[in-house]
Amino acid sequence: TALSVVKILESCSTCYDKSKPIGRHMEGKTVSIINRSEIVGRPLAAMLANDGADVYSIDIDSIYLFRGGRLHKCEGETPESCVRKSNIVVTGVPTKNYRLPSEWIQPNTTVVNVASFKNVDAEEILQIEGVQYIPMVGKVTVAMLERNLMRLFYNFHHPDRLHEDKYKAALEAQRPAPWFGIPVQIYTALTTTAILGLMLAQAAKK
Repeated sequence: TALSVVKILESCSTCYDKSKPIGRHMEGKTVSIINRSEIVGRPLAAMLANDGADVYSIDIDSIYLFRGGRLHKCEGETPESCVRKSNIVVTGVPTKNYRLPSEWIQPNTTVVNVASFKNVDAEEILQIEGVQYIPMVGKVTVAMLERNLMRLFYNFHHPDRLHEDKYKAALEAQRPAPWFGIPVQIYTALTTTAILGLMLAQAAKK
């Protein structure tokens, strides 16, 4: 699910700037993720922060800021203050009783609802200028699962890949071992070099 949200945001020109180097595609963007779950909230925060965004990870009793590969605990911030300064808001609260106040959403914000319940009032936020609302990500999540499955198949079970691995193994088996690959050979080479060095030194004295 976290990957599906990333792919959705990548398709939004206002969220990702592909003209910037990798790791800075979301530089200058602020994201608020409501619900720091191990399945979606936490990995999604790390992934977006790796793309250069400042990410507020909001949970029931704490707020953390993911920035520049580091995690900072926020003192003095509230869910409202985080959402108001965000260009992107992701909600993933798994209860029908939670609703994100629409007045917190600023113009030109992208809102993604990950939870199975609607955490926002769609009609209200769509009246705000420039707001983009993605109400569900389930179909993209299924597509990402299929993508990962195909990659696993290609990397470990595809006939062409298995043939390539066998070919590489055969080449490695035919490659002669280097002369320095055995300890006895190393010892012999060092001893011979030392003896030759002594002989040359004695010859030079004569």
